[in-house]
Amino acid sequence: MGTENNSFEDRVARIKQRSDENARNAPRPRTESIWQRLAYPGAFLGAFLLGICAVFLTRYIQYQSVGIPVQRQVDTQDFVSLGLAGGACIMVMLFLKGKLREFAGALTVGALLTTFTFHNLVWKYPDFFEQTYGKDWVDFVKDTTEPSSLNLFGTIVPFG
Repeated sequence: MGTENNSFEDRVARIKQRSDENARNAPRPRTESIWQRLAYPGAFLGAFLLGICAVFLTRYIQYQSVGIPVQRQVDTQDFVSLGLAGGACIMVMLFLKGKLREFAGALTVGALLTTFTFHNLVWKYPDFFEQTYGKDWVDFVKDTTEPSSLNLFGTIVPFG
């Protein structure tokens, strides 16, 4: 009976020794700074803003290279904006190597929202857009759209 008791006590001592060693070798709990915790949601905002910037840049390049589109080519501007913004989305996905596709989704949402509501900013801040794009372009946008609306490939849908 003494032998069984000793072997049991030996096993308990070995288990306790292993658990003490594991506790000492365990990684320390991570303490993240506020900036590290805000990085993930901040990346969504950054991807969304990248989508908006892609459309702004696309419209600027179109205006500088082609000028004001003729009336029957107005829809082409939206398709080109969406195509170039889609290219930016693909570049983000390639940069992330297929991981975190939700950032590409945020970029796409920003690009789509800006493509279809861009003219509302022109109505709200015409002086800024006159300096950036030109007075003739602002007049063109105001002639072909309405304030507080959605421009779906040339079809104006009022908000309210």
